[in-house]
Amino acid sequence: MRFLIAVLCIAMIAAPVQAGEASIEIKALADGAPPPPASIDDVAWLGGHWKGSGLGGQSEEFFAPPLAGQMIGAFRQTKPDGSIMFYEFYQLLEVDGSLALRIKHYNADFTGWEEKDDYVAFPLVAAEENAVYFDGLTFKMTGPDELRSAVVVDEGKVLEFVYRRVKPAGN
Repeated sequence: MRFLIAVLCIAMIAAPVQAGEASIEIKALADGAPPPPASIDDVAWLGGHWKGSGLGGQSEEFFAPPLAGQMIGAFRQTKPDGSIMFYEFYQLLEVDGSLALRIKHYNADFTGWEEKDDYVAFPLVAAEENAVYFDGLTFKMTGPDELRSAVVVDEGKVLEFVYRRVKPAGN
């Protein structure tokens, strides 16, 4: 219930678009369909630090390189005044010959949205050279250093994020 309330609050802040109007495609896994075969190496291109806009503030994504069939990641969202809105922590992993993305959400004070052992799961729908489609969530490279993501929330509304790769200091 707390998760649903938080998602609804975010959806109201974000000026979302309706599903189908997103600038990148969002796919859904057909009911009862198994996720397609894939390995963590298929999405290694997500690795790095990404910074951009979304939800009216600054958004950041961090993905560590693949290790032992997994990538870990984090998301940080700020409000327009620069204060923290919320965090997400990711586990992108190989499951039964495919991929799944698991996300846990946290308020700025690090209190969790989901119960202790719960998370939001996104099974894989398709993996392409520069895009990965989870059920209701997409990451897509739209340029050499540009990443876009979109997620369906609140009965078909879509939240979109546009990121630029953050280059390490000295590069």
